[in-house]
Amino acid sequence: MRGLRVFSTRLPPGARRIYQLVVIYFLVVSAALLWPIYPLFSRARPIVFGLPLSLFYLAALLIASFGVLVALYLWEVRRGRVDEGD
Repeated sequence: MRGLRVFSTRLPPGARRIYQLVVIYFLVVSAALLWPIYPLFSRARPIVFGLPLSLFYLAALLIASFGVLVALYLWEVRRGRVDEGD
């Protein structure tokens, strides 16, 4: 085995790039939930949309992650790469 291969070599370079960006995004989001980044937002004040800052921060990351997954799904549907699941 030569090196670590994360994605199939049969993927076109453009598709491989999209999947790499999605993986990097989720790694960044995961890191944003850990020290030293999360303590910057772990306060009860200020109140944003009726939520404490810490809860708003978590909700914003969750909603953004959902948006990325929906965009990836729609991109795969457009390419015809989604299995229908019998």
